[in-house]
Amino acid sequence: MLVSIIIPLYNKELYFERCFNSVVNQTYKYIECLIVEDCSTDNSRKLAEHFIQNYSGSIRFILIKHEQNSGLSASRNTGTTNANGDYVFFLDADDAITENCINSLAAVVKKYPDVDMVQGNRITRMSGENDIIKTQKGELPEYVNNSIKIKKYSRYIPSTAWNKLVKKAFIENNHLYFKKGIIHEDTHWKIFYLKKIESFAFVDEVTYIRYNTPDSIMKNPNLYSSISSRLTIVEDILINLDIDMFDQQILMVRDLLKQQRKRIVSNEKYSSLKPKCDLLLKKLPKTSFFIFLPLRLIARKIKQKIYFILLKAFGKKFLINIKAYIKK
Repeated sequence: MLVSIIIPLYNKELYFERCFNSVVNQTYKYIECLIVEDCSTDNSRKLAEHFIQNYSGSIRFILIKHEQNSGLSASRNTGTTNANGDYVFFLDADDAITENCINSLAAVVKKYPDVDMVQGNRITRMSGENDIIKTQKGELPEYVNNSIKIKKYSRYIPSTAWNKLVKKAFIENNHLYFKKGIIHEDTHWKIFYLKKIESFAFVDEVTYIRYNTPDSIMKNPNLYSSISSRLTIVEDILINLDIDMFDQQILMVRDLLKQQRKRIVSNEKYSSLKPKCDLLLKKLPKTSFFIFLPLRLIARKIKQKIYFILLKAFGKKFLINIKAYIKK
């Protein structure tokens, strides 16, 4: 099984060698690595060219150069559309993967053929501090092949796109590409793949090393892009509410909007975003929704039990038709 590792590269000359070497050192050898260079202003492109030219091994490295800077989402999308692998794996250029990363994730695919997504575990390394191990919480199954159950465990699935082995056909068939022009694009992506996913696997072994670098996009002191992106994500959630996750999504939207409104009113330079935030707040269910939320959660548990009874009795196609009718 060929795996395509996709590395978006933009101004990461200080860290890219570490990332590149972690791919070279993989024990799994059926790999192609697509490095999508997004018009860096430092020596990232020259480094990538140098490393590829001096590499001799079984992994096929492909350097794709954007004609203009397009952002992280566009780089991942470019890598996905040019990938030849059965599965893709997103790796950030300032991070690294363990030697057995792809081998461990691919072993799960061999065990559960056609699984849509396999999630690995990770370590976060903090500058000047001890390693922090990010372990999964709760009793997670190794494999789930029911969309309702996957959504039940969704809070344990990291929102990050990296450290996931994803079936390429799953992305293409459901048009699950990253939204351009925003940050927090991973959160947006998760919301939409959860609507389509049918099978998911968890790997407890640490496969990814996340480095807490000082020049990370997420550490940008300018909150305008962050607030604007989160409002866009909220807007897309409200347009595409999932019937199976309605309550969780409404709660998440409410909390997100309250956080962004606090940020907006605290600084005049974000005031242009206030009308959009207020409009989205008006679209939320009224207070009564939240008062009766505990009853709604109990009702949802009953609904899930009925769902599994009907699934066993009538099959999946029948339930899909019923859900489509209710949504209308």
